[in-house]
Amino acid sequence: MMFKVLVLAMMLAGIQSVPQGPAYLPPSGGTGSRPTGGGTSGGGHPDEWAGDPANYEFSYEVQDSAAGLDFGHREMRKDDEATGSYHVLLPDGRTQIVDYVADGGGYRPMVRYEGTATYPAPGTSGLGTGSGPGLGSGSGSGPGSTSGEGYRY
Repeated sequence: MMFKVLVLAMMLAGIQSVPQGPAYLPPSGGTGSRPTGGGTSGGGHPDEWAGDPANYEFSYEVQDSAAGLDFGHREMRKDDEATGSYHVLLPDGRTQIVDYVADGGGYRPMVRYEGTATYPAPGTSGLGTGSGPGLGSGSGSGPGSTSGEGYRY
């Protein structure tokens, strides 16, 4: 009897796994050519937009002192070249800033740091003291540096 129940359950599971309704098929066009704009105000098929130049600009900033967050990003793109900058407040109190250019030559970032790194005294966790990371002045390319040149990749 148990065998019959098992066979029945397997048959029902097999029936349920068969696709129900029509299957998705590629558009029928005969020769496989891409559709043209239908003359409506929609501007045609999205594949036709690929030749248009990409021109945009965006930015955002997040600052939450209670959570110790400070980061942001801005970017501008004109045709095949994108330029921008993003920054983030690091746990050691410095701000990392990345200025970049992305074009046919690839992604070329320029990384620099502002502020002075501060660390908790040995033996203290630095948590729950109510003090945020110390932000110093000046800029540098690494710990103890005063040069504003930064790292190049």
